Amino acid sequence: AVITTEAANSDAIVMAAAVADFRPAMVVDGKLKKERLGDTPSLALMRNTDVLAELGRTFGARKDRGRPVLVGFAAEVEHVEANARGKLAAKGCDLMVANDVSARDSGFEVDTNLVTIIGPSDETVRLPLLSKDEVAHHIIDRIRAIMAGRE
Repeated sequence: AVITTEAANSDAIVMAAAVADFRPAMVVDGKLKKERLGDTPSLALMRNTDVLAELGRTFGARKDRGRPVLVGFAAEVEHVEANARGKLAAKGCDLMVANDVSARDSGFEVDTNLVTIIGPSDETVRLPLLSKDEVAHHIIDRIRAIMAGRE
């Protein structure tokens, strides 16, 4: 509820990454002793709330000027554009930035990215390998264009 309240007061929301998709299903106080866990302990996980999808459901039906522009990222290793298009629709975003993290010099632990920005009506902008700062400027330009179209 706090996220939705804050989001309603925003012009744009850029959700670069999920904090974690899953969390431990059981939390214990204190230390787990290895003698009690045995030789093959297991860890049950449960899914965390997808904050971007929740925001998409909350604001998705609104196309008015006051609706924040929702931007998500899809870090992919295969079927990059297809997977990003699926996420764009499933999460109710205005833009999905598909990041090919399998590409050389792109993704994590480097200063460059190879991205495709997918927007409304299957609008697709394939960017060359750029610095992350340059990618950010392209994303901001797309957000501005969407906002201008709502005025």
